Amino acid sequence: MKQKIVSRLWFFLIFLIVLSFPLASYADVGAKPSLSIHVLNPPGEKYYLDLLIQDKDTYPNLTDEEKAALDQSMLALLYSHENEGWYPAIAQGTAGPLWGSLEGAPEEGGMLHAFSYFGVPASYRVIVVTESGKVAVSETQKRETLQSSITYDYETGKITLPEKTTGSILNQFLTTLILTLVIEGVVLVLFGFSFKKNWKVFLVANLITHAVLTFAVIAALNARGSELAFFIQFPVEIGIIIAETLIYIRWLTGRSTGRRCAYGIVANLASWGIGFLLVYLL
Repeated sequence: MKQKIVSRLWFFLIFLIVLSFPLASYADVGAKPSLSIHVLNPPGEKYYLDLLIQDKDTYPNLTDEEKAALDQSMLALLYSHENEGWYPAIAQGTAGPLWGSLEGAPEEGGMLHAFSYFGVPASYRVIVVTESGKVAVSETQKRETLQSSITYDYETGKITLPEKTTGSILNQFLTTLILTLVIEGVVLVLFGFSFKKNWKVFLVANLITHAVLTFAVIAALNARGSELAFFIQFPVEIGIIIAETLIYIRWLTGRSTGRRCAYGIVANLASWGIGFLLVYLL
């Protein structure tokens, strides 16, 4: 009876993941580009903050409904440097998806504006527009690390960069690796495999493939920016699915070859889909 329940459960998981594949195909839990802007002395009135970029791309980061809900006069001010070849990344669009908010969130000492995912530009200017019609634009900045953070003093227009560190990349790698291990470990047990007998193969496979994904994205970002990192992610992910599945077919024990193959595919799609939902909610 237990065997039958487990079998039905993993077939249900396959069906569920296949249904969510269009969503999952845009997601994974590997390292992602991000930019955090800490605003000191923010305007004492309503304001929008966006990133100005020189590529006039049209990947929509705001829906028509979200644009309609914005202050239209302030939105128009974000385009005030369009004649110089600079376009607002959130309001206009980017080459790849860019998650962020024009309004930001309060934090101790000021406001925080967080931008993430593959639309984060490698080169940008910070633009701030206020309800009373003021426009402030920073000098051009270059993002030199995968996860970047800057401090922007609105009153002086000065931007301060933190000291370079590899800690953020390591933390991102470990955090996403742990999330991947938890998700795929649960799926391993649901597929009826003994974790005690298979944990070494499971751990080594994920360590290798997660490292490959993370550093492939970092190398692409350093070489050609976020656009290449966005496009290179998908063939690398497909290669990871194939590699992990082959490893599991060869070295997992306790179940049939077909189930090992199914596990390799479903586990990776599960980490894609669940990872996307968690990042989106956070």
